Amino acid sequence: MQLIGHALISYEPIFWAQNKSEILNERQNLFVYNAAMVKYAKEINAEFSVVCDNIAEAVIANAAEAKFIVCHTDVAKKFADLAQFYLFDSKIACIIKDESDLEVLANLGVDAAIFRQGVIGGNF
Repeated sequence: MQLIGHALISYEPIFWAQNKSEILNERQNLFVYNAAMVKYAKEINAEFSVVCDNIAEAVIANAAEAKFIVCHTDVAKKFADLAQFYLFDSKIACIIKDESDLEVLANLGVDAAIFRQGVIGGNF
């Protein structure tokens, strides 16, 4: 499992974007699934990750080459199984508050744990 934002592990921070103007191509961007924002990120060759609520969004985000598909733990197992079955290039991730959540994520089969401090901006 990849860890982002843990104090003992070097990582590239992820920057929360609320609109297209906050997406920059020199950093990893994170935003709630929005077709216009995905399109813009791709146009400027920006790395991006997407918060997805459902399977359709996850499938599209993977096809659009999102680095991470971020989801709530309630759907993480479903997303992880889908990603494994279809061999997603995107990694399934959940945002967590501390190390005590790692066992839950490991049991769900997610690819990455993003600690809150690994995301610049946003309210998680």
